[in-house]
Amino acid sequence: MSTVTEIKAAIETLSFKERAELERWLRAGPSIPEEPSQLNPEEDTPELEAELLKAADGPFAPFDPAELRAIGERVIRQRRAAPRA
Repeated sequence: MSTVTEIKAAIETLSFKERAELERWLRAGPSIPEEPSQLNPEEDTPELEAELLKAADGPFAPFDPAELRAIGERVIRQRRAAPRA
């Protein structure tokens, strides 16, 4: 892929899940995965508070109403199609 048009066409073929993963990856930028944290979410500590504040200040994008509607409709279709126990 070398042109913007080719890249856009390739992105349009991705599933919703793949697009969301691509968006998260692009927003985060290239990085080396961090090692698992030893933080206990059940225990209030300064370290936990710092991580929560860092997450709250991190990059995020609000959902588009049309996107939320599409997600809701997809979930409804999946639930209706799933066999009941």
